Amino acid sequence: MLSDTKIPEPEKTDKQVQEWNRNQLIGKNNSTQEQDFFYWVNFSRRNPSEFYDKAVKEIIKTYPQLKGKNLETLESDLKNSASLPMFNLSTYLNLMAQSHSKDITSNNASPSHISTNGDGFIERFKKAGLRNCGGENISFSGGDGNALLMLVLLYLDINVPDLGHRKALLNPLFTDTGIGISIYKNGNTFLVEDFSCSQK
Repeated sequence: MLSDTKIPEPEKTDKQVQEWNRNQLIGKNNSTQEQDFFYWVNFSRRNPSEFYDKAVKEIIKTYPQLKGKNLETLESDLKNSASLPMFNLSTYLNLMAQSHSKDITSNNASPSHISTNGDGFIERFKKAGLRNCGGENISFSGGDGNALLMLVLLYLDINVPDLGHRKALLNPLFTDTGIGISIYKNGNTFLVEDFSCSQK
């Protein structure tokens, strides 16, 4: 498992991201792991090129087996991406993501976009009272699941031909997000990040 190795995580030095995230008041109830993930997601949106240099390259030093075509396309995408608006943390999406992550782990189900009651993302999105466009990323990690590593793996999209995770993270139409990270009984980690366009 990649997470068996200690990752030298960069310092969180972007004060604008920190201030933005602090103003997302519902985030105060999120776990430290969820708050870390939210920081790096917004850092990557605001500073895509710097995120590659500061985070992705450091993780590749620890895990050189991640090198390949996907890393090359990620470097190009992040280096050529303009700064994007940071995500708002949505009460509805946060609850939706956390409910799904807890449902999967508490029932020891395989990582999936399908809940144990059979609801897919679209059904859960509608039940949350949301409309317009949306999306969902999920990630499974061995061990306690380092937030930065999970995000970088989503960006790399290894064995995901359409690069759907990366496209969601860099989608300029997505304005809101919600994050849920839960732990299986065996200690492995399941992450859910939900997205939506503005609901206004």
